Amino acid sequence: MSHTFSHHMLMGASLAIVLFGSPAVKADPAGIQSDVDATALKAAKATQLGLYLTPTEAHRALNENPDILFIDVRDPIEVTFVGHAKGVDKIIPVGIATREVSPKTGQYRMVANDDFVANVDEFVAAQGKAKTDPIFLSCRSGSRSAMAARKLIDAGYTNVWNLVEGFEGDRAPDGTRALNGWRNAGLPWGYKFAPGVAWQD
Repeated sequence: MSHTFSHHMLMGASLAIVLFGSPAVKADPAGIQSDVDATALKAAKATQLGLYLTPTEAHRALNENPDILFIDVRDPIEVTFVGHAKGVDKIIPVGIATREVSPKTGQYRMVANDDFVANVDEFVAAQGKAKTDPIFLSCRSGSRSAMAARKLIDAGYTNVWNLVEGFEGDRAPDGTRALNGWRNAGLPWGYKFAPGVAWQD
């Protein structure tokens, strides 16, 4: 059964996370490197593991190691109309849009995909991977993917990376998403799903 996927849920767990450390290059055994400064991140983009990538860093790592799993956690209809990064292995939404409009936000209300972790478990197993293998997560701008990462980490995943700028990037002062993100970095993207990428409930 789905429950309300609200801004409060999005922020709840993340506000308890303390960001610490200094800007440094992080690398894991698979050779994934990141220059993301964790101390500069908003709490909503933080995870327990502190593994963060820019889209450019993620693209480089995926080119160097195509076996890394890359999951887009946005709503499937959002992905359909906005596009997605080339190289995404699977769309597995952490939240799903309803047809109800929230009076508070003026936007369609989201509900949580309560099967998110189970969906990821199934996909990871089907790829012959384990919870210790690297997984990249992306959303619009890095907050939903952080929430998704926290869910996976709580379920025992130990190598989950958040793309902190997401696909569209952060909001500029004029309200557009033109600051950063996968698409604004000029990285390859498109609308058509490769076989097996689309999520089906």
